Amino acid sequence: MSVNILSKKRLSIVVGLLSAGIGFPGAVQAQPQLEEVLVTAQKREESAQDIPVAVSAIDSESLENMGVNDFNDLTKVSPSLTITQGDQANNSPIALRGIGTFAFGMSIEPSVAVIIDDVPVAASAQAFSNLVDVERIEVLRGPQSTLFGKSASAGVINITTKGPSEYPEATIELSATDDEEVRVLGSASGMLTDTLGVRVSGYHSDYEGHVENLHTGNTINGKESKGLRSKFRWDASADLTLTLIADINESEDNCCASPFNYASPEARNINGDPPAVWLEGITPSRENDQVRIDAEPRNTSDDWSTTLKAEYDMGEHTLASITGLRKWEYTFFQDIDATQTFELNQSSGYETDLLTQEFRLTSPAYDKFDYVAGLYFEKKDNSRWFQRGPVFVADWSAEADNEIAAVFAQGKYSINNSLTMIGGLRYHEEDIGVSFLRPGDDPLTGTSSDDVVLGKLSLQYFTAGDLMFFASYSQGHKGEGYDITSSFSESSAESPVGAETSDSFELGMKGTFLNRRLQLNTTLFSTSYEGFQAQSTVTNAETQTLEFKLNNVGDLQTSGVEVDAVALLTENLQVDMGLALIDAEIDEFTGADCYGLQTEAQGCVDGKQDLSGTKLNNSPDLKVTLGANYDWRFDDMPFDGFINGSYQWQDEVRFSLLNDPTTYQDAYGIFNLNVGIRDKDDAYKLTLFVNNVTDESYVSGAGQSQGLFGGESVLTHQVPRAAQRYAGVKLKLNF
Repeated sequence: MSVNILSKKRLSIVVGLLSAGIGFPGAVQAQPQLEEVLVTAQKREESAQDIPVAVSAIDSESLENMGVNDFNDLTKVSPSLTITQGDQANNSPIALRGIGTFAFGMSIEPSVAVIIDDVPVAASAQAFSNLVDVERIEVLRGPQSTLFGKSASAGVINITTKGPSEYPEATIELSATDDEEVRVLGSASGMLTDTLGVRVSGYHSDYEGHVENLHTGNTINGKESKGLRSKFRWDASADLTLTLIADINESEDNCCASPFNYASPEARNINGDPPAVWLEGITPSRENDQVRIDAEPRNTSDDWSTTLKAEYDMGEHTLASITGLRKWEYTFFQDIDATQTFELNQSSGYETDLLTQEFRLTSPAYDKFDYVAGLYFEKKDNSRWFQRGPVFVADWSAEADNEIAAVFAQGKYSINNSLTMIGGLRYHEEDIGVSFLRPGDDPLTGTSSDDVVLGKLSLQYFTAGDLMFFASYSQGHKGEGYDITSSFSESSAESPVGAETSDSFELGMKGTFLNRRLQLNTTLFSTSYEGFQAQSTVTNAETQTLEFKLNNVGDLQTSGVEVDAVALLTENLQVDMGLALIDAEIDEFTGADCYGLQTEAQGCVDGKQDLSGTKLNNSPDLKVTLGANYDWRFDDMPFDGFINGSYQWQDEVRFSLLNDPTTYQDAYGIFNLNVGIRDKDDAYKLTLFVNNVTDESYVSGAGQSQGLFGGESVLTHQVPRAAQRYAGVKLKLNF
């Protein structure tokens, strides 16, 4: 396996970090040990160090220490994970090892599946909520298709929420920031009877925003959200346990307006006004966080879910039935001309209903052979309406549905005391359909189906010490789908975007050293993708408007090395390090559309270009995370102190699939700091925090808008909240 080491500079960073990480324990004098991390990545509770899977597992205490409050914050703890903020929640892709799905179409499956309490979310946008009362988050990198009911071509984010506690307990958490966010979280748990336990948790968050609209004087790109979850666990008999979860999340936001990054002096908006008019008081730049728009964005999201899990012990085996119902409604309104002198708006509404049913049989963990086998069924119904005007008019509605049926199994066989083989298979069938309607026209309809057999094979070798080596091959699959946008046509109905498949090879090592004070995991991987589904933005030459087009990129290759290290230097000091060095490249993509304003000298011939050999967009070559947590013991005080620092650094990226050189972000690093006190009896915890201590400015997305400005270069960007320094205080009370 060849890994492209991208430059001597980057190699020196890797070597330095590894040397530092391995060198830490040399100074350790005391005898503390790292705690074992248990995961359910293979559908049974196991040590993360004993499974041949590249996984980052973060427990509730670590999430709290590192200030992981929202789904976006997970990039602090997994360097292979990239989350991109788009102009609205449904356009914010999640990527692992450079691979994710960004598509405006409503029926396209994600490459990275998000699963909450054994049930997948219907759309990635549903994941962007507060992480409240979470027990553990597992980030599984690479194809996951033989054990999870929902197959995924690039990875899985598996979230497990806390269950009912044996004894009564309650927690309330209050926080406020200097950029006008107030957040309240709470939970209560205990046993209602000897056999029935309950846990209830909720939250409310109100954030004003961080982008200034000079036209109205308002601060926008903010969000108000609230949610409630109840979880009941009933030991109905000695053999049967039932768990019922009901969850609701609601949010309203005025996000996300896109500030101007650059505007050509020759540009004219739709009303014919020059930049001096619609840029009054604004200086376009990469640091710009001001807009001047007449209609501010308005978005609402309502998400309901119910899960019933029944676990029945049949002798030594366990049969589980997991039934999930999810409903998601989302509406958005946007001013897409981005100026105050003309009103060009678009609005849309989504509704998704998801039913999933999984049956899973788990054998006991035998010394010689054990297995997991299951059946999975999914039915998803999507509907959407879309309107744009008064020019470049679009008015349509659509329905799309898909059904998945799958059978899967995975077994583990111990060849001897040191060598173990794991094999898995999945048979997967999927049917999809679409109905697209414009007023006054006949509906455009289509159906399609496909089926696939997927496999996985792993070998792992345990040494006499706490060291394990593994090699694995796995396949991934993401189904075909209809690219449902304003340009949907009869051809689109007849020819859905093809399936995305992946073949991945991994070599890894997991080890604990120095009397369990150092943990070091490394993974080398190489994954090839066929039919990779990626969206591009092109300009319609006839209407001079932007159109969004989902492509099956021919062949794609991503390879690299990942390192995770944890060092317990003393009883009070722990240091964490993560590194992902990734080369994601398009092997073959001939006939790709040209990016806006691309010339023949830049490779555009008859509106097409060859992207073979170019780097995949929004995939940094190198990402690094560093974290340290130190606890002070105050013998003469009723409380102890703590300090936690985390640093994230990522290499430069280009945001455009079509290789537009103006849509880039230079390398940057973000440092966050928490300091506080904790009651010795854990009755309270007070934290002062500063995020982005150095006030490092960056953008999370950028794009050309020349189609709205007379064909002249006008660049806008998305600026996330984390691109500015803000501070706050958090108080947690335990009862």
